[in-house]
Amino acid sequence: MLNADPLSNINIFGVVMNRMENQIQEFLGVLDSTQTSINHMLVFSIICQNQPITSADLSEKIGMKKSTLNRLLHSLSSNSRGQVKAAELIEIEMMQDDRRHRSISLTPKGESLMKKMFGGKK
Repeated sequence: MLNADPLSNINIFGVVMNRMENQIQEFLGVLDSTQTSINHMLVFSIICQNQPITSADLSEKIGMKKSTLNRLLHSLSSNSRGQVKAAELIEIEMMQDDRRHRSISLTPKGESLMKKMFGGKK
């Protein structure tokens, strides 16, 4: 919330920017250089706020094509594809009632990163 005093607003902005910088640094410290896009951090942040979440719900929340989202999810999970090192931050499981859908949640490593970045759950 902005105050009438412009200097106070600058201080608030500085605090917010500092916190964001710290969150980004924590995220970058866990991933290799191939997983450092803003999209990776966006997907991870949405999963932190909504876990467990289905891939369809995640795609809808972000407004991203499923093919793009799947590449991001695989690089954040333990079953990475290609030359990208698996980050092991999320776990992707087929849903028992409908195997076309997948449930996404954080691994212990992902939970730890979430706590460092955001100070706990949601």
